[in-house]
Amino acid sequence: MRPTARSPLLAAAACFLAFGAVLACAYAIAPLGRLDATALHGLLALDGRFTDRVVYVAVHSADPLPIMAMLTALFAWGWALGRRREALAAVGLVAGANLAGLILKLALSHPRFYAILGTDQMGADAFPSGHATSAMSIALAAVLVSPARARIAVACGAAAYVIAVSTSLLVLGWHFPSDVLGGLLLASGFFCLAVAAIGEGAARRAGVAAQRAGLALSPGLGGVAVAALAAAGLIVLSRAEELLTFARLHTVATATALALMVVSAGLVASATLIADR
Repeated sequence: MRPTARSPLLAAAACFLAFGAVLACAYAIAPLGRLDATALHGLLALDGRFTDRVVYVAVHSADPLPIMAMLTALFAWGWALGRRREALAAVGLVAGANLAGLILKLALSHPRFYAILGTDQMGADAFPSGHATSAMSIALAAVLVSPARARIAVACGAAAYVIAVSTSLLVLGWHFPSDVLGGLLLASGFFCLAVAAIGEGAARRAGVAAQRAGLALSPGLGGVAVAALAAAGLIVLSRAEELLTFARLHTVATATALALMVVSAGLVASATLIADR
């Protein structure tokens, strides 16, 4: 095994072990399961208090058709840049993660009932979240395909996208936080496997045209990422008082949402470091 493949394989193993730990906590440890439900119950209070259209657009952007469209665009971009191994690996990453997610949904189907949720109970096949898996897989595919000089800008946009989809799933009450976290970890594990597969292959070569394209694209992607973060900041500031009130009333939900955001950004950042190596 080449050294370039060893680290990604270890990272993949860590992601899959963490996936198993989250599953055990959600299914087998009653106090943590109740905490999961309490967090979801609190986040459901946000439904309807913010722009519903934005929440629905974020969630449905991780539906199969939009994901396929984004994957096609990423594949074409990578191929045009001469990053053909990465483009092929991105397809394998997204396809593998989502297929595994569907299989695991069926294999791990398990009813979870919590009185605090009332009529908002989750289905037995909610773990792991398919939308969270799709969002993280396509975000990490973008990181994988992007040239080195554009990768930080792409990673910023990818993290923002994953956070938007993950939090929207909770606000709409489609999944427990553990379901979302499971999907994020599953996709991250497949990303590491994709990087390991590339590392085991022939040495990569980037042409002059690809380097120039990366140089030209990086400032534009950086601008888009900064604009998106600025827009998100303005939305938060406009509702600052309402959010503070919510945080005081729903401490567990707020802490869970913030933790999920940090984990999402941390996984994308870690993936970026692995891709750089």
